[in-house]
Amino acid sequence: MAWIESHQGTDRHPKTRKFCRRLGLSVPAAVGHLHMFWWWAMDFADDGDISKFEPEDIADAMEYDGDSEALLTAMIDAGFIDQTETGRVIHDWYDYAGKLIERRKNDAQRKANSRRKPTEVRAESESDPIDVQRTSEGHPRDGVRNPNHNLNHNQEDIKDLRPEPPTADQDDAPLEPPADGSGTRKKKRPEYSPDSTYYKMAVYFKQKIDDMASTEGLTHLTDRTNLHTWADDFRKLVELDKQSDTNLIRSVMDWVVLDDFWKGNVLSAEKFRAQFPKLVMAMRRKSTGGQSSTQNRSSKPHIPIVDGSDVPAPPTPEEMAEMIKLAERLQAKNRGAEYGTPVAK
Repeated sequence: MAWIESHQGTDRHPKTRKFCRRLGLSVPAAVGHLHMFWWWAMDFADDGDISKFEPEDIADAMEYDGDSEALLTAMIDAGFIDQTETGRVIHDWYDYAGKLIERRKNDAQRKANSRRKPTEVRAESESDPIDVQRTSEGHPRDGVRNPNHNLNHNQEDIKDLRPEPPTADQDDAPLEPPADGSGTRKKKRPEYSPDSTYYKMAVYFKQKIDDMASTEGLTHLTDRTNLHTWADDFRKLVELDKQSDTNLIRSVMDWVVLDDFWKGNVLSAEKFRAQFPKLVMAMRRKSTGGQSSTQNRSSKPHIPIVDGSDVPAPPTPEEMAEMIKLAERLQAKNRGAEYGTPVAK
């Protein structure tokens, strides 16, 4: 089985951390995506040249579900891929996997030489066949055995035709890419007319992101945007996801590039479609100050808090003395009524 070197400092390397910042990935996720990229290159780009592959091919190889254009840009910015005048190559690929590549070539040559040897031996045997003692009728003499029990007349040694199995310490031969050299089966790219509604939606959203990026001092976020792909994502949002309210979609486009959290996480039409339900709820929640629609529909009357302005003033000493006398008379009257004793008024 093929293998590559995995350096223990990969997770802490500044290139890896920059790659994480560009895509908002965790360090374990970034290290996993990078190793899958290098493993894929061992089979389909063993010379390190990936110019013939599209961004979607790279994203598919790395099992990355986000924007493939943003992924390729992040790989170049971080220094894992070098953009040259002739194309794109994996950075320092020969230093990283050159020994294994040379070993594969040597093993392939050795196996080819091994397969040629049985043919040469058989050719010599056919020109100089082994003498076999026969009877007058042409049959082999009794007691004389064929030295090779796997052979009979006009039959080759099946064992000699078997390819030599690799030893335990040898790597498997590299997988062959498809005949067109693409490495993966390409999907037909969607194409939309500039006058179509979905293409106009893609242009509008890209302009919103560009304005936001310019405000933040960034200019590379949508450099490699494919507007036809974005238009197809908006078509899926409307036709497949049944989001036919284009006014709502436009409102979310206007809002998402202003929100402190979502503007850094929704930078493509693909992300916009995937997060659309959450974006709608977040936009509505913030527009109502965090209150739910149930609270807004509440029919309970508003009860003002008492501020203390209507509380009566405390009684004067004279009023207090009069109230005490009145209470004593009432108490004496109640006792007289209880025991049948008349009480003077």
